[in-house]
Amino acid sequence: MSDQLTPGHALLLEFVDLPELLDGIGRDDDLTTAGLNSGDLIRLALAIEEQTGSPLDDDELTALHTVEGIDQVLTARAASVSEAR
Repeated sequence: MSDQLTPGHALLLEFVDLPELLDGIGRDDDLTTAGLNSGDLIRLALAIEEQTGSPLDDDELTALHTVEGIDQVLTARAASVSEAR
């Protein structure tokens, strides 16, 4: 993991059972292959839903398998909230 955390990395740090796993995970690495479990990903999805106030759709859920995907979902959700204001 780089010295500068992306929003996806920062959010993952809050919800993974073994945060040290994130040290070796790149932006495009598959999170489950890297050692994260389904519980970690469920907590992550629930946190995003809670932060944004709406459920994730199927495409968003499948994007959560990489840090890049998490960042894309967070960016899209932030843009959606900004547009709604």
